Amino acid sequence: MPSWKLILGLCGIGVLLLVGLFALGYALVKVPSPSSISLAQSASVFYDDGTTPLGEVGARNRESVPLSEVPVPVRNAVLAAEDRNFYSEPAVSPLGILRAALVDLKHRDFVEGGSTITQQYVKNAYLTQERTVTRKVKEFFISIKIGRTHSKDQILEDYLNTIYFGRGAYGIEAASKAYFGKDVTQLDVEEGAVLAAAIQAPSYLDPALNPNDSKARWNYVLEGMVKKKWLSAADFAAAKYPAYLPRTNGDLAGPNGYLLSTVEMELEARGISENELNRGDLKVVTTFDKTTQTAALNAVDAVVGNGKVPADVRTALVAVEPGTGKVLAMYGGADYVTRPFNDATQSIPPMGSTFKAYVLAAALKANIGLSTTFSGRSPQTIAGQKYVNDSNEQFGNINLVTATAQSVNTVYVQLGEKVGVDNVISAAYAAGLPKSTVLSKNGSMLLGSDSAHPIDVAASYATFAAKGVSASPYVVQSVTDGTGKVIYQAKPQTSKAFSPAVASDVTYALQQVIKSGTGKSAAIGRPAAGKTGTTSGNVSAWFAGYTPQLSAAVTMFRDNNAPLAGIAGYSQIYGGTLPAQMWSAFMKAALAHSKVESFPAPAFIGAPPPSSSAPPSSPPAS
Repeated sequence: MPSWKLILGLCGIGVLLLVGLFALGYALVKVPSPSSISLAQSASVFYDDGTTPLGEVGARNRESVPLSEVPVPVRNAVLAAEDRNFYSEPAVSPLGILRAALVDLKHRDFVEGGSTITQQYVKNAYLTQERTVTRKVKEFFISIKIGRTHSKDQILEDYLNTIYFGRGAYGIEAASKAYFGKDVTQLDVEEGAVLAAAIQAPSYLDPALNPNDSKARWNYVLEGMVKKKWLSAADFAAAKYPAYLPRTNGDLAGPNGYLLSTVEMELEARGISENELNRGDLKVVTTFDKTTQTAALNAVDAVVGNGKVPADVRTALVAVEPGTGKVLAMYGGADYVTRPFNDATQSIPPMGSTFKAYVLAAALKANIGLSTTFSGRSPQTIAGQKYVNDSNEQFGNINLVTATAQSVNTVYVQLGEKVGVDNVISAAYAAGLPKSTVLSKNGSMLLGSDSAHPIDVAASYATFAAKGVSASPYVVQSVTDGTGKVIYQAKPQTSKAFSPAVASDVTYALQQVIKSGTGKSAAIGRPAAGKTGTTSGNVSAWFAGYTPQLSAAVTMFRDNNAPLAGIAGYSQIYGGTLPAQMWSAFMKAALAHSKVESFPAPAFIGAPPPSSSAPPSSPPAS
């Protein structure tokens, strides 16, 4: 056993080493000149060719004001949000660093801030936004030096003039004008708390984008002010969330705003914040194809544009490349600035009969082939529930090809019950619907009573086009910094969902929808497969389909789930009407200069080989 003197000596040496390392780091790390945030460039966004501009994200606006012009309640709101002990604590918080380090170790990434206001200011004004140990060490020592050479008031003033508040606004003066249209001197405590709340996640906590989460953070700020005795309990109880200005941004205006906002959200999810986009002189190459995007805009405008449908009718169109998940085109609405809600990625209209493709895939996977027959009469009571076909249309015993082409509800409920609802749900998720998509375990689900994002329907149909390979949709290909260094490169996330035989038989059945079934309006003069979707109560209408090169989903629905009735001369909108027409117009234009490709021959799972007298691709007779 070592003696206590040896142990004490080793401990002393360890302390001296730590002190020496600290002194060395303090001496070596110099305080550089503050970065010129006003000269930082926002990120340029390009189409998939890397040369055709799409727009810019995070346009900047910065104004500086002395601390004396910032009302004390507004200063306190910022402190309550970001650093409540700013005036009493050191420039670096050891407890905050320890907490952040533990979180980072847990996630094996730099995910936790744990920074004081001094550290936040140093990171914004003196350092790059890179997530490295070296940058954190520099931040540590520069913060200590700044804390020794600058007064607390000076640090707070500099912080308030450099921190990012969203809406392209750097500094509290620019933020005050962007959110409330007034100078910072005119802000009250409720308005100051809105700005303070936005600092944590400025691209998310804008009340125009996420009002519920923004208000929750606003409450947190005001509660913090009460705890610090900067606001009375009575004033807190009387506080009302203030009115704010709508978002405005030139590049976000029109349909392209939905593309740019989707890019921003995906970059945020990949660890590149809006603040970093503004400061990094970045080049972002997207997956959007200019020709395909133009085709999408023209198709929507030709069918539902120019006042042809009421203002409360929403339209979404998304196109995905099979096998990769690249989103080539997207129509999420007419103008992002006036309605910052993307109907292509955020809306969740009921899927209607587009869901039948997943039921069919589950059946084929279970070796229930296209030749399998069921009664198509209507109504039928199945598993204790009454089901009817559209317009109570009657069919005899028909196979799954005919049932798919004519979208026969009573057959598909029987098929789903035979396969098993759980197996159908598994097939839908395997195809590409995210696990967050809520699917009810009942017969109505089999007919598409549940809802999904249009982008997910387009991606899941692309799985059948890709011979059973599912690929997660994405919109950002790469991000390059000002020096030409690639700081992000997308990698397609793929998995095998179905065998090629299952995919080819689904495709064969869906081809008949366009050739002779409910989707004849979607014909495009080349091999194509797809499915109409019309919901109970006519609250949404879909057409989802694909060629070997391109998958697309089109949907229409109304605000508040009102019926799609009396629109453009139709008593009600079916998937085979306006959605199929838009899909056809889009696909014809998008593929105008692409090679005509054929689908693989169907496998006819579970059926005997076709007789020599019948064409190889003919299904068994109904």
